[in-house]
Amino acid sequence: MIPVRLFSSRAVCPRQNAIVLRGFCSSASAFSHIGSAPVFIPDNVQLMLDVCNTDEDRDMTPLIVTGPKGKLQVNVPSFARLDLVDNGKKLEVKVADSEVKIQRQMWGTLRSIINNQVTGVSEGHVVILQFVGTGYRAELLPSGRQVSVKVGQTGTTLFDIPEGVTALNPQPTRLVLEGIDKQVVKQFAANIRALRPPEPYKGKGIFVNNETIKMKDKKVK
Repeated sequence: MIPVRLFSSRAVCPRQNAIVLRGFCSSASAFSHIGSAPVFIPDNVQLMLDVCNTDEDRDMTPLIVTGPKGKLQVNVPSFARLDLVDNGKKLEVKVADSEVKIQRQMWGTLRSIINNQVTGVSEGHVVILQFVGTGYRAELLPSGRQVSVKVGQTGTTLFDIPEGVTALNPQPTRLVLEGIDKQVVKQFAANIRALRPPEPYKGKGIFVNNETIKMKDKKVK
């Protein structure tokens, strides 16, 4: 049973001339809804805790996630417990004590990271960049490891594609990034977007996936 702390305010009931306690705020004990959700493991994905390479200084044990698209590693803290259930089709992430702040904070984060890694090695992560504006475009260089971006400037800006990320340029105004590590793919997309973020007056800029902005009226002096 989850303990509930109830805070009340005092009020006088006019008919019964008695003091009535009315609850206006309640909070449950720490429990992560994200962390408690199981991670579904596809048949072509394998998980292995590499206890031989435990980092005693940081108190971390690497979790190796292997799938058809590659292999990734997640550092699991010592207070976390991983349980495979339902014949290895689900992974449950638990912590030793959810009342401890650091464990409560890392519970949902660790579950999300493991879920992203499982998705990455089985399906991959895709980010689509849209270049909106006159003369805004991206070009994949012949080497395949650099992207040339021009967004309303006299020159172009070159971006080196990180290791493990592939880029496709089906249209001059469209760039597709794909990789197994979600953090690397998203960070590379954010670096390109930072060159010209969407602005709300003319609607120009670099948009990530289905990003939308709220348009504003032009400033009139």
